[in-house]
Amino acid sequence: MAEAAFPPLCPHSTTCASFLKMALPHIGLYSLIFGYLMFGAWAFKMFEFEAEREHSRQKLDKIEAVYKTIDKTANSVCGKINSAELYHSLSKLSSYMEDRPFLMNPYAENDADDLLPSKWDTMSSILYALSILTTTGYGYVNPTTVLGKTFSMGYGFIGIPLMFLAAVDIGRFLSHVVLHIYNQFQQSKFRLLWFCPKKNEVISQVETKALKVLTPIKRKSFSRKSFRKKSSKKEDKNNKKRLPLSVNASILLLFCMFGGLVYIAAGGNQKTFFGAFFVTFNLVANLTMAEMPTDISRALTVLYITVFVTFGLAVLSMCAELAAGELKWIFLKIHYFGRKINWKRKQKEQKEEQIDIEVKELLNIINQIKAKYPEKREITSVDLLRYVQELNGGTQNITFNMFLKQHRRDTIAFMPQSIEALKFADEMDLDDQSGKEDLEVPEKEDNNLSLKFST
Repeated sequence: MAEAAFPPLCPHSTTCASFLKMALPHIGLYSLIFGYLMFGAWAFKMFEFEAEREHSRQKLDKIEAVYKTIDKTANSVCGKINSAELYHSLSKLSSYMEDRPFLMNPYAENDADDLLPSKWDTMSSILYALSILTTTGYGYVNPTTVLGKTFSMGYGFIGIPLMFLAAVDIGRFLSHVVLHIYNQFQQSKFRLLWFCPKKNEVISQVETKALKVLTPIKRKSFSRKSFRKKSSKKEDKNNKKRLPLSVNASILLLFCMFGGLVYIAAGGNQKTFFGAFFVTFNLVANLTMAEMPTDISRALTVLYITVFVTFGLAVLSMCAELAAGELKWIFLKIHYFGRKINWKRKQKEQKEEQIDIEVKELLNIINQIKAKYPEKREITSVDLLRYVQELNGGTQNITFNMFLKQHRRDTIAFMPQSIEALKFADEMDLDDQSGKEDLEVPEKEDNNLSLKFST
């Protein structure tokens, strides 16, 4: 049969297909969040634009009424004055208060869209929707209508988990990239310092040459052992892939320093590098946009807010994931540190000192008994208690009496079960009497004490 004329699959095509399968879920997640962000910006602009515009018209009417009152009062008090110059002077104060150019003409109809344009333009709507997703406070615009406030709560209820999921996903990807770069740097550093040859390649060449000589059975066993060794080495490498906390903190500081430079270029309120650095650090660490630049018409401003608000969460998630491996061991050491400390060491030392004192006193008493009764071969606990009683003046001690009661032998009437056992009755009685005689010793006659010293 003729073989099917199908061209062999290219290895590059299979690699690209596997890469696309792996990347498609991530791309889909980011596309979903981007579409959700644009939808929220469109909805906020639709809900709030007309309400903000009407509010600007009412505000302009009030400002115009105040200007006319001032003009009328000035003409009545100071005589006829130039209203255009007066309006120009008052407009400087309004420009300062509104933080934008403001010039009112007394002889023409003033347009609210020119003097007080609505803050809910396209860029402000996008930034407000982004601030909800990233849980940062953006005080430049806020919804005022009931529909806008309700939509804001529902929008955040759905969008915040999605945004945090994307931030964690990006942070994990960045952590793998940083670990790979750090490991490559460590390997290159060791090679430069120690001039180590490539031993792994030599070993692999020797193994391949040896496999050709070995029998098939030995080949299988050798390949299995080498596979186990390689897998164990891979597991060890994965366990050792941890980034030092100093490198982790340096990455975060460099990110904030770069953000400070972009903040100054974007026209922020802080003109010094330290102030701009603090604003970016506050943005990344505390997730607040209180001091963001308001001139969003500039490209750098939009770049700063978008990059350092969106990727600030990702960088923070990356640093947290990289620091988790190191902090886990530190927390475990702190957790089990108390178990290694012997908190009762002082109490044990005091007990040991007390035992030493008691042993010394006991040896002292034994030496005194030996000196007083040299003919005794053994000294029992009863002898010690009797001697202590003698030292106390012969007074009866409760402890001594209890000890004698515990050690006194109780006699039980012998009840023989057979005739052959009758011959042992007298021996049991003699034993009982001898035990009683040993215990019933007169207190005044010291020579009759049955003390035996141990040689």
